[in-house]
Amino acid sequence: MTAIIRLYKNSFGKLIFSLIVLSGFALSGLVSGCSSDSEDTQETNRVASIYPDYYDLTLPPNIAPLNFIINETATKFNIEITGQNGTPIKIETKNTLIEIPEKPWSKLLKANTGKFISIETSALKENNWQKFKPIVHKIAADTIDSHLVYRLVHATYLKWKDMGIYQRNLTNFDETPLIENSSTENGCMNCHSFAKNNPDKMMIHFRIVHPGTLIWNNGELTKTDTKTDKTMSAGVYPAWHPDGKHIAFSTGKISPHLTTRLGKPVDVADKASGIIVLNTETNTVITSPQISTNRRESMPEWSADGKYLYFVSAPEAQKGNEESLLHNRYSLMRIACDIENNVWGEAEMVLNADSIGKSISMPAVSPDGKFMVCSMSDFGYFTIFHQKSDLYFINLADFSFKKLELNSEYAESHSSWSVNSRWLVFSSKRADGVFTRPYIVYIDENGKPGNPLVLPQKNPAIYQQITANYNRPDLITGKVNLSPIQIRDVVLGEAEKVKVE
Repeated sequence: MTAIIRLYKNSFGKLIFSLIVLSGFALSGLVSGCSSDSEDTQETNRVASIYPDYYDLTLPPNIAPLNFIINETATKFNIEITGQNGTPIKIETKNTLIEIPEKPWSKLLKANTGKFISIETSALKENNWQKFKPIVHKIAADTIDSHLVYRLVHATYLKWKDMGIYQRNLTNFDETPLIENSSTENGCMNCHSFAKNNPDKMMIHFRIVHPGTLIWNNGELTKTDTKTDKTMSAGVYPAWHPDGKHIAFSTGKISPHLTTRLGKPVDVADKASGIIVLNTETNTVITSPQISTNRRESMPEWSADGKYLYFVSAPEAQKGNEESLLHNRYSLMRIACDIENNVWGEAEMVLNADSIGKSISMPAVSPDGKFMVCSMSDFGYFTIFHQKSDLYFINLADFSFKKLELNSEYAESHSSWSVNSRWLVFSSKRADGVFTRPYIVYIDENGKPGNPLVLPQKNPAIYQQITANYNRPDLITGKVNLSPIQIRDVVLGEAEKVKVE
């Protein structure tokens, strides 16, 4: 059985397709009469040039179709997608945008889980067919979490305007807003986070206008003011404890800077910072002198079992020398903790920034507890502005580390693990060096990554058209069942102040 998709435009110019399923003699007659399988076909020794560069990938068996644009000059294209099992897909079109139908694609991937699929492209040029080498992808046995949450922000250096936090179904192209700042008087919203990829345990910060921390916890939606007279600020960078009850936050005096460095006009630094932990059930915060020192502690991240709190730490800021704020490097540290009983150990060094010559930021521990991915750059911690920021892998058994092969010449920053520890989504500016896009990559049980793929879009040309950054892409196992109106109404209300233990 073969599925053939014919694309054409109706009288209104709308692109539509017809699906024909054929077999046996009828199929062979059609193929020999209209496809590129003829004696006049010329085979090339290269693959077709396509955008995005979807080549030699490992794909989740539940990912949306990898629609692409063909960067070849021709009057007609034939695409055939086949696997060892299942019904092949054939697309005949005069358009360079190749839209793969979702249901046949989904069935083909499921039929070839653990195997390979092949995408063959032929182009009709001056009445001669040119057949390119097939593009081959492996279909992993491990699924990816069904949804991805990210912030879209139109940023120009220190200013921003429209922004929103959206959730995208990775099995198709459905994208819905959680909240857009046009409904909250254009305030800032950032640092959304989830407990163990659970869509029912979420938090989002709201800044400047109607400030507070929105917490969605097992059906209860609240707004909390985490600023106290004993802390430097409200909570900043968050990390849910595996118990789904506590959230660690950095607090600090954050300052943006315009710089004179070539290719780096803006940076962000902390004049001072520390870490607190919020109990979402009692609405109280605690801390330890070990994580609120004269040094600058930030970017908390819990171990998979919740027994350790990892964080990054830089030297105390030098008074009257703001440039030193940007030059300092952050080390990776951890502290043992019994969070339920508020018992803390001694902070210990994991990776010393001065020893390795790199500044460490954005630690992300895999749910199986084996690995950590973090960003490393020459200095500072706000890596989205660091062109030379790269992702590193840390083996938590012995704290050995290595630079990942997937890095590009541009900034790689925030990363998020799937709940099964086999997929990583990370932010990257590799496409143009300007805008951040989310990339998906398979990580095997030994920590070896495959080739990353940019988040599939129904029309991938959107990446060439939208002037917005996809910030903090976080994987979750299902849809957040909240409407923008529900979130808006709570954001516009008063925040409950936390108590300090």
